[in-house]
Amino acid sequence: MFKFFLIFNFLILITTTHGSEENGKNFIRQLSKWNIDFLKLDNFKAGAGCMIPNSQEYNALGLSYNLADIEYAKKIALQGCEQMKKKNKILTECKCEIIYVNNNLVIKE
Repeated sequence: MFKFFLIFNFLILITTTHGSEENGKNFIRQLSKWNIDFLKLDNFKAGAGCMIPNSQEYNALGLSYNLADIEYAKKIALQGCEQMKKKNKILTECKCEIIYVNNNLVIKE
């Protein structure tokens, strides 16, 4: 029984990680449409996004870079995402979340 539980948890972890990686690739791809190469921006950066359920693309994005503090970078990225949500009139369908911190993909549990 313990082996089954361990294997089940491992499969969930793999599925979650794969989904997060796809979301990270989508984030990078969407920014590249605006000629922004997030991975080449200076450090102390963060990227945030908001995706409506069952969507393949982010409906709102926010980013920040070259800031003095990583926590401040995350705050600015989230604010940018929220502003884009308002501009696009996306009210409750999605929640802005941090996707990247520096060049590290943030994986939600």
